[in-house]
Amino acid sequence: MVRAMNEVIERRRGHRLAGFLLAAATAMMVMAAAEYLGARPFTTILGARTDWIAIAGGVLYGLGSRINGHCAIGTAAALTSGQMSRSVSIAAMLVAAICLGPNMLRAASLLPMREQVVSPLAGNVPLALAVGGTLAMLAGYYLYRRLKLRRPGGGWSPLLAMALIGAASGALFALDQQWLYTSSIAKIAYGDTPFTFRAIAVPIALMVGMVVAAVIGGMFRLQTGNIREWARAAAGGLLMGIGATFVPGGNDTMLFTGIPLLLPNLLAAYAAFVVTLYLALYVGRTKDGQQISADV
Repeated sequence: MVRAMNEVIERRRGHRLAGFLLAAATAMMVMAAAEYLGARPFTTILGARTDWIAIAGGVLYGLGSRINGHCAIGTAAALTSGQMSRSVSIAAMLVAAICLGPNMLRAASLLPMREQVVSPLAGNVPLALAVGGTLAMLAGYYLYRRLKLRRPGGGWSPLLAMALIGAASGALFALDQQWLYTSSIAKIAYGDTPFTFRAIAVPIALMVGMVVAAVIGGMFRLQTGNIREWARAAAGGLLMGIGATFVPGGNDTMLFTGIPLLLPNLLAAYAAFVVTLYLALYVGRTKDGQQISADV
């Protein structure tokens, strides 16, 4: 998302944003198929009504991503491609979430209990397919018009890659509704899941898979980083962890759960996250007279 916002600011185009929408829409259609087959992703994953807590979480998460230089997905990708400083980002997110567990969080901030809501797509597979199909066609048409099926840098076509990412995400939800690592962090923070090896086994498996993919793709380069990079990673990770606890979930959860399931709190948090990140990057770029991005 950091790169996507820089793309919007510097090049005035939204190719990556369209790719994210395509992935989320494809995930929605796969989840609809899983719902039809009995997996029930639209009813087992609950959200909450839009409130200031979710919006504040999105803002904090956006500021943390700006400082860190990566969002949740970018942080995992950077770490598994060899940037060791990103390990402290994830560790800081986990520490912040554990320290801001539900009892301490409500006692310190007097946060109200949140009423859980079910996805509006629950029990309506045709509607989910219609909404997901429409969004996928719009995003896919945009990408095809501008990129065709080109493979920049010798990689995959963005059109095909983002559709496959969305499909894989939807299929994973049929197997494990908490496979996203920021969801696991939020569950631990809210006391819904005890902090055990079993609770972090799926995120660990995710990281191992990403390392293997980076090695196979020739993208793994071990980089220890300097003190400044480690400090920014830690500070950004702490803010991201606080934001993820408020939402609950990081931008991976907002994108691959909030949009496919149309959950109000995650949609509001994602909007706040995107706007905050855009403004933070834009102000920083204007202030220094050049693009500022720790993502490069």
